[in-house]
Amino acid sequence: MVGGAVVVAIALVAGFVALGGADRLRTTETANAATCHQPAPASSQGTVAEAEASQILLTSLQAAACTLKVSREDLVRALGRGTGIADAAQTLGVAPAALQQAVLGSITKAVDAEEAAGKLTPTTALAVRTLIDVVPPDQLLAAVRGDQGACKKLPWKSVGDLKQIAAEIGVKTGLGAACALHVSPLEAVAALADPQGLSGLATRSGASQAVVEKAVRTAMEQAINDAAAAGALSGTEGTVLAAAARVAPVDRILAIVRGDDDPCAAFPWPGSTSQSETLAGIALVGVVDAACQLHVATFDMFAALTSQAELDQLIASSGKSQTEIEDALRTGLEKGLTEAQDAGAMSGIEALLLRAVLSQVGILDLLKNFAG
Repeated sequence: MVGGAVVVAIALVAGFVALGGADRLRTTETANAATCHQPAPASSQGTVAEAEASQILLTSLQAAACTLKVSREDLVRALGRGTGIADAAQTLGVAPAALQQAVLGSITKAVDAEEAAGKLTPTTALAVRTLIDVVPPDQLLAAVRGDQGACKKLPWKSVGDLKQIAAEIGVKTGLGAACALHVSPLEAVAALADPQGLSGLATRSGASQAVVEKAVRTAMEQAINDAAAAGALSGTEGTVLAAAARVAPVDRILAIVRGDDDPCAAFPWPGSTSQSETLAGIALVGVVDAACQLHVATFDMFAALTSQAELDQLIASSGKSQTEIEDALRTGLEKGLTEAQDAGAMSGIEALLLRAVLSQVGILDLLKNFAG
């Protein structure tokens, strides 16, 4: 999810380069029918993903410029140098609403086309749409330029289902970490898109791995808390995930949010500094282990515990019965309890009491006992 969020902004920068750079932009070209039909220049800047992203943007700018009846080069320059949509629109001599609709609408259409052609994964396409939907256009441009305008706090915007919620958490995590590390927001989001992104972000920022991890933890915890406060996550989900963001391995939490976590990979005890974090750690270990047993995505396992409707959806998609799901979760939580005891984070009496709870409550209430 985090990976897709960078597509639009990286593409603006890469597209700028692909068009020849600011010093080579032609300002005398007149937009006409020929301009509308000429192919967008190919881009090979950066990684394969970045090249694909910039190609989407170049195609989008071509369509937007044609709609606005301006040259593509003038459009790129206005977006890259202006302080916002209104400023860019004034430079081009068009209405701000028309500029915003032309550019963002063209990007959305291009993403839809690339997804339909199989060149863009559904996850990445969803993240791009989420980015466009939740980040105000002026702030998106600020992120492209890498200035502090991108660091303004974003209110939580309701975007729909849990996959979209995860995408919004990813966007906010990247932006928040960038502001803490004083790097370009797009560099931060691009780095976090990769499973080895933490080391990449350390290289980009010049900060130590520990500093980078702390920045990402803080940003993700804030994004999760925002989602919970807005009602996008249940109290149980928000408590467990926020606690996990504080104590669990950062790369593992990022993988869960991105949707590419392997729940069967070894998951060490995440550690804890308080009773609430100990309980949340047990819940996290339990959910991950249950996801492994059932061969489902970790985030989907979290989703199943929010309501009967989500549980029914997991039953339908996994082919498992509710009893099988309950048994897997209880087994996972038992594993979490054992790990907490072995780590000295929980006494034998506490563990005994919680084990008694495991056999007495229904699945939708199970994690509430471990999330406080």
